[in-house]
Amino acid sequence: MFRRQMPFQFTLLSSSDPHTFKDGQIISTFNKCGLFFCRKGNVEVSLEDKHFQINPGDVYIYMASTLVHLLHKSEDAEGVMVEVDLDYIIPIVNRVINVETSFFMRKHPCISLSDKQRAHLEYLLDNLRERIEAEDVQEVNLQQQRLTLELIKSMGQTFCYEILNMYFANQPMQPLPQNKKDVIFQNFMLALFRLYRKERDVAYYARMQHITPRYFSTIIKEKSGNSALQWIVQMVITEAKQLLEGSDLSIKEIADQLNFPTQSFFGKYFKQYVGISPKEYRKGKLRIKDGI
Repeated sequence: MFRRQMPFQFTLLSSSDPHTFKDGQIISTFNKCGLFFCRKGNVEVSLEDKHFQINPGDVYIYMASTLVHLLHKSEDAEGVMVEVDLDYIIPIVNRVINVETSFFMRKHPCISLSDKQRAHLEYLLDNLRERIEAEDVQEVNLQQQRLTLELIKSMGQTFCYEILNMYFANQPMQPLPQNKKDVIFQNFMLALFRLYRKERDVAYYARMQHITPRYFSTIIKEKSGNSALQWIVQMVITEAKQLLEGSDLSIKEIADQLNFPTQSFFGKYFKQYVGISPKEYRKGKLRIKDGI
């Protein structure tokens, strides 16, 4: 119960455990931000058709709504993944970075740590994980649970800022000041992550911020390079792809989960933006995984 309330989670990845670390596997969670820290060996991943080689001491940071595929790993590959809930991380990062900076990070997700930074990151990871595991096994009353949860969240906030500090020490970039348009875009993204399964109308998100759909769409395009509709479609299609690739849900169950009225409607929506049907997409991905 205590662990389920944590806004972040650790996953130790090793070539010796094929269930958590397989070539061709999606290693990211669609609606979370995260990082992969390579401790040993090397790993090759792809993000939006770009390939990255991750070596010992490298940190790979990914944003929500992205599918990170593991392409290849060495026989001795080991690392740790940390994934963070959006509701927890967005208020933290918004204090120190803006839209331009976040898009810079999306395009440049990988950094190589110095020996000193690597040792410090190991210390932070071990300290946070040990605290969570220690509290998870203790029998404490409700008041202690709440206090401990807030304490660990505070430690997690420090961890996030430490990661950002390491990132910008390796990728120098002067953060730009926030403006009203930045806030509109960030509010849109936060609302979209929460509501995209139910609300796919641009006008709905414009009304949430009390501006016209036309002005809203202009701002989103200006700040991100993509239209609001493109962002909505990307969210829906990316999760659909993840469910088709990484779950045993039927296509009807996926359509239900994404709040489409019928399986047929979902199929037409998917084919409109992907070019093939959900069934064809799943069959093609299964062939790739099986080496056919």
